[in-house]
Amino acid sequence: MLLGLDILDCPICFDALTIPIFQVLAMESVLESVFVPCRNAKLGCTKNVSYGKESTHEKECTLSRCSCPALDCNYTGSYNDIYTHFVDNHSHESKSMSFVCSASVDVQMNIATEKILVLWESKKRLLFALQCFNEPCGVYVTVRCIAPSAPELEKLAYCLYYSMDGHTLTYKSPEVKKVLEVSSEIPQDNFMFVPHSLMRGESLEMKISIGLKVRVGS
Repeated sequence: MLLGLDILDCPICFDALTIPIFQVLAMESVLESVFVPCRNAKLGCTKNVSYGKESTHEKECTLSRCSCPALDCNYTGSYNDIYTHFVDNHSHESKSMSFVCSASVDVQMNIATEKILVLWESKKRLLFALQCFNEPCGVYVTVRCIAPSAPELEKLAYCLYYSMDGHTLTYKSPEVKKVLEVSSEIPQDNFMFVPHSLMRGESLEMKISIGLKVRVGS
């Protein structure tokens, strides 16, 4: 919403802006004065966002639609809806398991056939995707939470522990990254790397802990 026609004047010489426009700062002021409703307004979001910053807000909006992490499922909904949908429709699948926050849990994945294991936590009603990326040099392992990066959602850390023939790898992340949709791209940060030389066959057995304070080990 424009605050007045004087905002269309050059802030330096006070002349009216004309085409072509070289007064970039003035145009920035125009854009900053324009607010648009959140894309999730129909779902109940009442916030108005500065023009051009819609995508930033949508990543944090608690009503933003998340994609179901189950393979071949196209369902989308809020992070609360996604949790209910997954537990009702996919929790019986072998590639998912329940866990309790801050408790250590053993997980096993076949890196040749499995790329994702969905973990669901009933108290916080959150879904987590444990992903393995099998590359020529080794396996990248990461954890993502299927939810918007909303300030209202508490920050959780996670820890991965792997041991083989006396060799031990431990990765502790200060925060589980929140995403609206699981990515198929190799992570650039927040991951544990397991060289193939430290693996026995195609089975990857680990311990994982997710919570406010985490610690895992043998």
